[in-house]
Amino acid sequence: MKRIFAILTFISIILLSSCQVTENIIISDGENTSESDIIVYDFFIDVLNDFSAFVSDESQDESIMDAAVRGFADGLASNPDNSNIIYTKGSGNEYKLSFDFKSISNALSALNGAEGNSVLKEGENSLSFYLDINNYVELKEMIPFLADPNFEVYGPEYNQGMSEADYLDMIYYLLGEEAPDAISSSMIDINITTPGEIVSSEGVTVTGSNTCTYSFPLIDFLLLSEPMAFSISWN
Repeated sequence: MKRIFAILTFISIILLSSCQVTENIIISDGENTSESDIIVYDFFIDVLNDFSAFVSDESQDESIMDAAVRGFADGLASNPDNSNIIYTKGSGNEYKLSFDFKSISNALSALNGAEGNSVLKEGENSLSFYLDINNYVELKEMIPFLADPNFEVYGPEYNQGMSEADYLDMIYYLLGEEAPDAISSSMIDINITTPGEIVSSEGVTVTGSNTCTYSFPLIDFLLLSEPMAFSISWN
């Protein structure tokens, strides 16, 4: 299974496309499910289209966002461990993607061929996520889009030590007056449903006996000045 933690891959797609992303991950004793809802601001689509060189010749009639999400769905369909892949585009720049998967064990490791990773770890009844500037390179190896030099300059490695205010000033000059507010208001929400009652948690908001939410502003990922992390365990 090469694309379980869909939110991480979608972050690479939305690095310049400020938006609202909601990811629902349902872990069960049988088939597991991932569902993503993405809303992208119109003017960021124009910014992305300035990078049209990243779209293949056969995708010239699509926006970069359309091509990226469609390509992601195609990648999911090519993996036999995934099933029931459904990709739709709503009105404007709204996207929905859902799929079922067999296991999340070593899912991110499979992306770069490694035997393990320090970003996402699964135990028998636990799940943990940890990302900081030191293991960010693992994420780049898993998601090559993040390492592209045209996008890399907007990411955390190029902007270490920069304050949020200075980063937004830079974005203002590079992307226009709408960009700072759009990035500041962009949020990522990951809703997780576990097969048993949650007995311990850190870094998440527990919303029910077996549900929790991990939320963070997009700019936290872009700067990565502090580690991003959560952990949960269940009966």
